[in-house]
Amino acid sequence: MSAKKDVFICHANEDKADVVRPLVLAFEEADISSWCDEAEIIWGDSITQKVNEGLRISRYVIVVLSDSFLEKNWPQRELNSALHLEASTGEVRVLPLLAGTRKTKKHILNAYPILNDKFYLIWDGNPQTVVDHLKKRLGKQNEPSTRKSLKQKKDSLNIPLPKIPKSFTQKEKDSFLENSFHIIKDYFREALFKLQKEYEFIDTSFREVHNFKFLSTVYAHGEIVNKCKIWIGGPLSTEAIAYSEGHYTIDNDNSFNDWLEVCDDGTNLGFKASGVSFAHLSSERDKLLSPEEAAEYLWTRFTETIRHR
Repeated sequence: MSAKKDVFICHANEDKADVVRPLVLAFEEADISSWCDEAEIIWGDSITQKVNEGLRISRYVIVVLSDSFLEKNWPQRELNSALHLEASTGEVRVLPLLAGTRKTKKHILNAYPILNDKFYLIWDGNPQTVVDHLKKRLGKQNEPSTRKSLKQKKDSLNIPLPKIPKSFTQKEKDSFLENSFHIIKDYFREALFKLQKEYEFIDTSFREVHNFKFLSTVYAHGEIVNKCKIWIGGPLSTEAIAYSEGHYTIDNDNSFNDWLEVCDDGTNLGFKASGVSFAHLSSERDKLLSPEEAAEYLWTRFTETIRHR
């Protein structure tokens, strides 16, 4: 059985570098145990199972609320689960942390009116503020940190460090590719469900050929308006996710309309889109896309035909 955690950090991938990682380090210094996806989920794990376990074993859920958060399905699902637990038990579980402007807060409260009566913390770049409030919530405000003296020594030093590009192992790339594919697959499954629910004349089909290939089809008034196949592979590298739409053969993976290749920027792994024959999203070719952004890119491409039918 997994050890209990003080807090689960619910967030969008875009907030990981500027908000989540500084929080995790500060929590570690303060002897606060935290659950964060990149530390807990490894190659081959079921993402859904691990997230469910993390929510179950964590006393509180810090929700990093930002504009990026509202665009992502996964963190919103985590928030919904935590709110349900809070409502069913009557115990405080959700601790909102606003990482954005007043306009961001307005958008969030419009999307989640149930959060209106919650006391917010505002992220100002200083994790110590969050640590102090969390220790009070946990009843640890009077407990001395075993790492306090070490932290004071560290903070007194002002050492300029060179920015050294990170090298990623093949194992890290493989794990990233497989986990990303599952995120894209779940995104399409959910998006097709929402599309069909929104329009009464629309029907959709989602078929998983195997663990690393799936098919999506959209019908309008019973006729196919577009269909696509997405799988792990590509014309230039096996470290890619391929996309084919329109006429294709399920077992023949030699035809492509687009593909997303695993790349890195020296700090993070991501995807570069080929943007082949799709001028509408040509600007995305120069960006390093997160798994969630890659899913949105492919969905936008897939639904372009539907929007202009």
